[in-house]
Amino acid sequence: MKTKLFLPIIFISLMLPLLFCGCNYGGDDNDYEPIYQDAIYIMDADGSNKQKVIDVDGCCNVQFIPNSNKLLYIADNSLYTVNEDGSDNMKISGELNVRRDLPAISDDEEKIAFAVYYDSRDYIYDLYMTEPTGNELSNLTNSANISEKEATFIQYQNQEFLLYVTYFNMNETNFSTLCIMDIINYHIDTLYVEEIESSSFYGGFSYPIYINNQDKLFSSFGEWEENLIMYNQLFNGIKETIFTGSFLNPIERSFTENKIFFNPAQIHCYNYENDEIYSLIKGYRYYCSPISNILVYCSSISSNDGDIFTMQSDGANNTKIIDEGFAPRFSLNGDKIVYVGKYVTNPKRNLLTN
Repeated sequence: MKTKLFLPIIFISLMLPLLFCGCNYGGDDNDYEPIYQDAIYIMDADGSNKQKVIDVDGCCNVQFIPNSNKLLYIADNSLYTVNEDGSDNMKISGELNVRRDLPAISDDEEKIAFAVYYDSRDYIYDLYMTEPTGNELSNLTNSANISEKEATFIQYQNQEFLLYVTYFNMNETNFSTLCIMDIINYHIDTLYVEEIESSSFYGGFSYPIYINNQDKLFSSFGEWEENLIMYNQLFNGIKETIFTGSFLNPIERSFTENKIFFNPAQIHCYNYENDEIYSLIKGYRYYCSPISNILVYCSSISSNDGDIFTMQSDGANNTKIIDEGFAPRFSLNGDKIVYVGKYVTNPKRNLLTN
């Protein structure tokens, strides 16, 4: 009888530490290491009504496809669409190796332009175009020795064009250009050409922005020290250097005010009507609401470890609206924000009650 009692007593004594240790399964609470899953989220513009759309790994950009219930995002160098409720998740870029820049969506929402690594070589990209369904995937440029990237759809003289950046080498000298393509006839015009001092395909034009109602073209140009430049018209314009600094990209615009935003270490605003520049706040991945002067941005440069804030375009009313978010974008009517976030997949558990 003594032997039969001895074994249960040993078993109970060994289990007691596990029953009262919480969720660390034998370790100290300070040893708990949460495991996170990245996901795409949608929330109201004030940060309320947060809803998870879909789990995703390696997502670097996400945006609304206007006038639809779909989102467009890049993950692991592929392009996807997904419904806002998380259904019908579909890769639309085939086996292409997609560059991580934000894709461009046409005004009629029927065309998506994006850059693809040419034959998997660094620095060389082609521009492709497809539809939200992934049909009719086509190479717009198909050039082995010219790199095309950072495309955006623009309206010029009541016609839609694709504005983009190129890099190429001629006679052992690197050049960068700003070009536009007529996406009906695929005719290409070179707007401006500049020599690049760098030995690699860095330091040329980056992230051009065209303001069609003002006929002004903005871009950054340079490598470590960059210039924010403006041409006073799309074709044959006069160049003016607005600002000189480091890492000015990306350039975003206000849809309701005569302002553009750029980022030399922190968010700056240039009011091109008053020719005035002022500093706002340290932040990244900023985007202005299409219907107001509200700017959304995140506090982390490349991950969802930071938080998401909104503020007015003059820097007023800076407000944190959500913890742990990245790459936020407004919807077309400005009432929703989509972003990349994360959640814990191994929450603490009490072994006595769970």
